[in-house]
Amino acid sequence: MKSEANINTKLLVFVVGTSGSGKDSVMRETVSYLISHDIPASTLIRVITRSPDKNEKSTFMTTEDFLKLMKNNEFALSWHIYDNWYGCGWTPIKNAVTRNELLLINVSRSILFKVREVFPECLIVLVTVPKEIAESRIKKRGREDERGLITRLNRMKSNVEMPTPNKTVENTGDLHKTAEELGKYLKEHYLAVRG
Repeated sequence: MKSEANINTKLLVFVVGTSGSGKDSVMRETVSYLISHDIPASTLIRVITRSPDKNEKSTFMTTEDFLKLMKNNEFALSWHIYDNWYGCGWTPIKNAVTRNELLLINVSRSILFKVREVFPECLIVLVTVPKEIAESRIKKRGREDERGLITRLNRMKSNVEMPTPNKTVENTGDLHKTAEELGKYLKEHYLAVRG
């Protein structure tokens, strides 16, 4: 799918936050909450030019293949950060919306203005966490070498200009409570959208 035509962008929820804020965990728990409350929901599996690890579900693709798909406009959104390419395919987005699901999508803060341009009625959710907690989580997951770790930590401390989020949740305590707070918000949003 190479166009956003006929996509109900109100069903798309873009989740952002610094590295170490726990976005993937919050998304997983929130989807579980929504499903348990009879709200159809899923998370988008991104295409990344880095092998997935236990902390996130993604599809690995070589840089060469990724750039070919990007050239053919197969990605609704793509960005390059931390020496890797990330992409959100049109097909899974279209499929989720066709099923009338809320689709939660983890993206970089740096592309949120593009997100608003492509999906004007989407929701943006910001996950926040104190810097010291985020730093501890980044180090613990062991995804980067020393250079990559320094790059992430430096970017985490920088302010990235972005549109105002629709909802902000703090992910410092009980993950279930964070997911419940976001889940209740998204449930109300879904019911309003579906009428």
